[in-house]
Amino acid sequence: MTEFKRNPKLYLNTVKQILVHDENVPSLPALVSQFQHNFDEISFDKLNNTLQQDPNLTAVVLKTANSALYKRPIPISSLQDGIATLGLSTVKSLLVAHQLKGLFKTQDAKLTQHLKERWMRTQRYAECCKKLAGLLDMDTESIYLSALLSDLGSGLIAQEFPRFQRKEDPRLFNWVADHYAHLISAHLLKRWQFDEDISFCIKKKGQWSYKGSLTMEAADILNLCWVHILNSESTPELQDLPRFWNIPPPIRQLAGPRQFFVLKDF
Repeated sequence: MTEFKRNPKLYLNTVKQILVHDENVPSLPALVSQFQHNFDEISFDKLNNTLQQDPNLTAVVLKTANSALYKRPIPISSLQDGIATLGLSTVKSLLVAHQLKGLFKTQDAKLTQHLKERWMRTQRYAECCKKLAGLLDMDTESIYLSALLSDLGSGLIAQEFPRFQRKEDPRLFNWVADHYAHLISAHLLKRWQFDEDISFCIKKKGQWSYKGSLTMEAADILNLCWVHILNSESTPELQDLPRFWNIPPPIRQLAGPRQFFVLKDF
């Protein structure tokens, strides 16, 4: 029996409408479009100048640079040091994600708070994915960007949510976002002509039985780390994911049912 006053599946039709009606989807910001087509050509100076115009994103860069992933002995306080610590690709990914999530607006204070909490979790999730990908010698930056963008759809859900929410369903937004945000994210990225590999692996997020043709794919990293971040009985155990057994023994053998010891800082 559902914990909600109304069956959450009734809202699936509205989610489908969000996917079908492109008039609800804003155009890609000019800055993101520029980064998308010239990602490797954006210089340190241009990136630094762009970030200095956005205090919120500057704060995100500094917070990320001071996170457990980078183990800095001395806290970083300058933007230039933050960029140097993270690397240009990581900072560009943060900027792209920040710009895209800012496209969707809601006047509902509770939804705004939910989105802030989800963004904080998404950043932790992306750092976790980057760490595991690095340990497995995979493409860390592409996987990091995929994880950062995987919950982008929650912003569009929040924007459309007031049209069909009910006051007696206070937790409904997170239920809808948890189940469908990644699918909306993949749809948005495909519409904006992002790399198909990114939208594909996001679409596979939460499909626990997925097993691609390669020994280990980006989608596998996203799912393994999603189990780790959630650390919930609502997910399978790590050993039940098909590619868990492809992880090198030194990492695999130290893992708990739903937590990697090597990712304990996340």
